[in-house]
Amino acid sequence: MKARLHSKKPVRPLAPLALALVAAAIAVAPAQAAFPGKAGPIAYEHIFIRESGVHGAIFLHGPRLRDHPRRLAGGDQGSDPAFSPNGRLIAFTAAGEAANPARSHVFVMKVDGTGVRQLTSGPESDAGPAFSPDGKQIVFSRRTTVTGHLSHLFVVNADGTGLRQLTSGPKSDTEPVYAPDGHSIAFVSNRAASSGRDRTDIFTMSPTGTNLRVLINGPTRDEQPDFSPDGHSIAFASDRNAGPNIFIASASGAHPRQITHSRRGCTSGACYEDPSWAPDGKHIAYIARGRFASDLQVMRPDGTGGKTFSEDGTEEEGFGNGNDAPAWGPVPR
Repeated sequence: MKARLHSKKPVRPLAPLALALVAAAIAVAPAQAAFPGKAGPIAYEHIFIRESGVHGAIFLHGPRLRDHPRRLAGGDQGSDPAFSPNGRLIAFTAAGEAANPARSHVFVMKVDGTGVRQLTSGPESDAGPAFSPDGKQIVFSRRTTVTGHLSHLFVVNADGTGLRQLTSGPKSDTEPVYAPDGHSIAFVSNRAASSGRDRTDIFTMSPTGTNLRVLINGPTRDEQPDFSPDGHSIAFASDRNAGPNIFIASASGAHPRQITHSRRGCTSGACYEDPSWAPDGKHIAYIARGRFASDLQVMRPDGTGGKTFSEDGTEEEGFGNGNDAPAWGPVPR
């Protein structure tokens, strides 16, 4: 059975303000790293749409459907969760200073939501952190006013020291993720955009920022890469066949195959985004998104066996809840 979008709540069109706010909140969905191990919990951003605005908090759902989600106190107001290789830590982004709530920075916390530490700071806005396979570094994207609001990739040590820039130039780079062997970083960029529809492609480079090359260059948008835990495959989202839909290719970028089947787009049907491999490689968590709902779902890598783990939508007034950006961590060890 293919995964489908479901919604138990009566839904009406979002109020214009709420629609604009939630669109801004999910405009850039980060990539996540899948590290080998026994399948542990799924971290994801739960979005609250209220009259006062939109904010997100990090929730944790056990690897089984019958497990109950729980809100992590340390990830209140947080987004972009990503697990450390040993499953003990979660990196995420949140507003760093009360005076600049629109500027997010990278934080880490223990998997139970305690021990929050801020790693980055400053006038720039950071997003999409991902741990290196040895757990010693975190790569992320930073949008700076110095470069005309372009985003480039940076890396910082897990203790907050050693910040350095990996990419530069007149194009934006986002959504970085390490390969499980640590030899390369995949990321999304508009460096090779060749037409009005070809907006973003997936690139790869060495962890030092050298040997940059195109990995997946489709005719439209290719984004949200995530390597399988064995390093042999890469999942990503693309709207090359309507959608967006989720695809899986070899780690070299060859032989992409489509595993979800949206044909009408997010606003007139369902679309599928944000793939995140389970640490044992047997399932993929993702977001099934529609005009009024965004559900956390899980399926097998062949696109079968879809199950909804967290189902949310909007109420008559246009407000409600949603889900975004899952990351599947290993059982802590």
